[in-house]
Amino acid sequence: MTAWPAPVVRLFLGEITQAVVLAAADDKNPMTKQKQICDAIFNGGELALLKGKKDEAIRLFRLVVKNCPKPLYAWYGAMAELKALGITPE
Repeated sequence: MTAWPAPVVRLFLGEITQAVVLAAADDKNPMTKQKQICDAIFNGGELALLKGKKDEAIRLFRLVVKNCPKPLYAWYGAMAELKALGITPE
């Protein structure tokens, strides 16, 4: 379970940290790398929400909205989560 998106699954299982997931998001294709980094940050936000760490989740979702392109599901997911939390992206 090392190929993407396995590191995201391992994050939710508590086997690895967010930093390890971000490192695993690396790819020689710049577009793939960007998508995987956005996925890693978004899923980190989802995990933070599950753990009751609302401020951390908001920070991560805002990071996705600010730095990830709109066509990525992570961007739309982050926008939806911020809206559900009653937070405006900055």
